[in-house]
Amino acid sequence: MPAPDSGSGTSPRSEEFAYFYRTCLRRLVAFLMWQGAPAPLAAELAQDTMVKAYGRWDRIQSPEAWCRRVASRELVRAFSRVEESIEDLDFEPTSLLPAPDEAMEWERQQDILNLLSSLPPRQRQVMAWTLDEYSPTEIAAELGMRPAAVRASLFKARLTVSRKMTEREGE
Repeated sequence: MPAPDSGSGTSPRSEEFAYFYRTCLRRLVAFLMWQGAPAPLAAELAQDTMVKAYGRWDRIQSPEAWCRRVASRELVRAFSRVEESIEDLDFEPTSLLPAPDEAMEWERQQDILNLLSSLPPRQRQVMAWTLDEYSPTEIAAELGMRPAAVRASLFKARLTVSRKMTEREGE
């Protein structure tokens, strides 16, 4: 993904990464939240992932997929390290959290998060990749799964989400 030329005298590598960072960071935070991370943890993990990406920038073939894969692994590690509820932890405020004028969009995303919260971790993970517009074949390659297993997880996840939405409408 080439960065626009800023004429600032910085290296093309730095400009390219800066463009990637600006265009992808918020989507990476949302991706982690779709997998169950609270917003502060998602922001922290996304930032850490971007630092790692910058260090390996010249070697990364597919930066968005690489960042999602690395951030997903870190999220699993974070969940496995935390003995108490992750919602009870104190996180420092971060500039990656939404501004008040974006409240409606975040409220809509919270609705999606609530629907996804009832899914098992693997189904949530597959749905997160799907919501970021990756195909089952691409997801399988990134997660080291067979495409048929991804499609099966996706089918089960959609069935559960559909059932939850129908239950909500009935209430």
